[in-house]
Amino acid sequence: MKKSIFIILVLISTISCGIKTYKLKNGHSKVAIDQKVYQNKKYFDKSILKKIDTLVIYEEYNTTYYSGDKPVNGLARENYENVNTIYGVYKFYGNGNFNLFMLDREKPLLESKMFDPEFTGWRGILYSENNVIKGDLITQITGMGEIGIIKQTFEFYGDTLIVNKKGNRFGNEIYVKRKIPIELIKNNAKW
Repeated sequence: MKKSIFIILVLISTISCGIKTYKLKNGHSKVAIDQKVYQNKKYFDKSILKKIDTLVIYEEYNTTYYSGDKPVNGLARENYENVNTIYGVYKFYGNGNFNLFMLDREKPLLESKMFDPEFTGWRGILYSENNVIKGDLITQITGMGEIGIIKQTFEFYGDTLIVNKKGNRFGNEIYVKRKIPIELIKNNAKW
């Protein structure tokens, strides 16, 4: 039993060493150093940007949450019934990069550091494959902090973004456009 646990721990540490990282300015978010994780960027086509608004954020929308015993649709930041106060927002950049930022509903005042890719966030790159907009999100994949790549597809319908993460047992995630002051999201994404 001890031997199999040891072997599993060795495998996990070997896998987690596969992507070298450094910490961002917030002191805990890790991002990849090795540019190989962004290799699909060579398939980025600027025509993708015709469907994407790079001057807004796309914030998480809960398809159903409960208020008492009644299901409600609404923005994740307004779901006060959920004890998890963190929700995601995507920011897309004109160079084919994107970020997934995690915001806290209990801190409603938006600050520029919340959208600064050098301070926080999970980095990604967009590309096209068979006329489908795809993305590689380099993010934490385990509770132990290991970094890996999550493959995603993006579908844009007006103000709505549908994200399908490969292997997501919960199905598609919905995000909606939210305009915020442009000075909060003016940072560049250079990876």
